[in-house]
Amino acid sequence: MANKRSIFGAISTLLTISLVAILCWHFLGRPQSVDEGLETLQTAGKNAKDKFDEWNITSLGDFADVLQDGLNGLDFGSFFDNDPRVGDNTTILWRDFDPGNGGLRLTLLNALDDDWTEEFELAVADWQESDALVLSTERVEVDHTCQSKDGVMVVCNANFGETGWVGINENSIVNDRIVASVSKMNEYYLKNS
Repeated sequence: MANKRSIFGAISTLLTISLVAILCWHFLGRPQSVDEGLETLQTAGKNAKDKFDEWNITSLGDFADVLQDGLNGLDFGSFFDNDPRVGDNTTILWRDFDPGNGGLRLTLLNALDDDWTEEFELAVADWQESDALVLSTERVEVDHTCQSKDGVMVVCNANFGETGWVGINENSIVNDRIVASVSKMNEYYLKNS
């Protein structure tokens, strides 16, 4: 049986190659010799190059600024509101959020093990790039229970087991305002990866 499949595969491959060769021969103007076919290919290549040069594709730039002004004035409205993967997409602000005063000013309590120092500092530096966010950090005692504290975000790590999440942020909300937040790193996945 395997031998018949090999023979069938070889015949199919030869037929495909033959068909492609016949099509190429036809589209090259049915050249009478290999030299004539090569000359036709060279002419086609030169014509394509001339057309490409005529279009002056290089003047388009590197597309780095394609979104610079491209999305101004667009309103996506409720486009993402009905995405079933998002869940409740209600925006809830921190209790002390003041958009007229530089946005959110938030203190992060670093309750992580010392192994997390570099990652924590990189994440804070990355978030500090935003004009809408001013972060301050405070090193506190390592807390594997990840207890929340009003008015700040606690960042902690522990082995929470096979939960399905690598990291999660839990917020305490009172009167539609965030009053406390805990950002947990799950060592079950992170230390075992």
